[in-house]
Amino acid sequence: MQEESTTPVDWVALRKDFPTAENFCYLNLANKAILPRSVEQSMQSWMKDIYENAGELAFSMGEIEKTREAVADLYGAPPECISLIKNTSEGVNIVAQGFPWNEGDNVVISEFEHENNTFPWRHLERRGIEIRMAKPGEDGRVTIDQYRDLIDSKTRILAVAWVVYGNGYRADLKALSAFCHEQGIKIMVDGIQGVGILSTPFSELGVDVLISGGHKAQFSLAGAGFMYTTPEMTQMLMPPYAAKYSFNTLDRTVQAPELETDAHRFEYGNPNFLGTWVQRRSAEYVKSIGLENIEARVCELTTYLIEAADKHQVQVRTPRPWAERAGIVSLDLGQHAGDAVNALKAQDIIVAEKDGHLRTSMHFYNNEEDIDRFMSALQAV
Repeated sequence: MQEESTTPVDWVALRKDFPTAENFCYLNLANKAILPRSVEQSMQSWMKDIYENAGELAFSMGEIEKTREAVADLYGAPPECISLIKNTSEGVNIVAQGFPWNEGDNVVISEFEHENNTFPWRHLERRGIEIRMAKPGEDGRVTIDQYRDLIDSKTRILAVAWVVYGNGYRADLKALSAFCHEQGIKIMVDGIQGVGILSTPFSELGVDVLISGGHKAQFSLAGAGFMYTTPEMTQMLMPPYAAKYSFNTLDRTVQAPELETDAHRFEYGNPNFLGTWVQRRSAEYVKSIGLENIEARVCELTTYLIEAADKHQVQVRTPRPWAERAGIVSLDLGQHAGDAVNALKAQDIIVAEKDGHLRTSMHFYNNEEDIDRFMSALQAV
């Protein structure tokens, strides 16, 4: 994040785009985002095209390509490197099932990973692929040092979250990518807790694959996500599913049809037409605000919460430096957080319990008053 790249934004006016924010203190982006009015308008415009134009645009593959271009433009990637898939778990499975494994190979992940970046790899064990799990340090971080001890000549992939869903630790993807590539290892990233918050272009991260569902900071719908793959990784992966959009021809009579050479190969049947329609317009909405501005605002809000927690002597589990966190701030209440989360919900304050701790997560639609309200209520539960 570079401060000189930010521009003045009327956050008060933008908050009015989110009706839910009028009724709830919503600090649970890491689960699902509340959505702006533009999403409702997008859905209505999709239905209007069906009613008035028999779906000429609503079911147009040309519109799908416009979504691909909008997503690529927002996140700093070539369009040919973006496949429009359902969600993180689908993308991880495409990589896990499509990679050219040899028996005895291994994958390295950490104990911090979400279920959707764990079970697809565990499914490979029956094929003779070993899954190795790095233990986090006592400081709540998983760094190169933890991974180094598990990596050997048989390690093919390191699978890592950009931002850990539990304590909010943000991985140094540039350093991890350089480390992996020195060892001849591919790096795959579960990006869902960073995408839409962090502004570093994908092409600058050095990763081989980055996957994200759309239902969090992107303001898309569930079932409308994407996968970024480098050209080399695209060619390396054999799609586990294939249909007409996976190939470079629609002629069914062609002998030995060839897969698309770009990320289209990971798309097969009819896409999520409604989801991608919203996805494009939400990408344009985020672009109009600016990822640099969004990152700066989320940094402000999370820092404000951390300082408030310190003031009230609530232990913060999330690393303090901005380079090591994003929109999540995890708090240790000294006991299981389930009762506190339920008590807060009764007051229309929405947070989450993860691994026994209280997890807050913010986007630009939040404000300092949300945090003050949360901290005041937390002291009373």
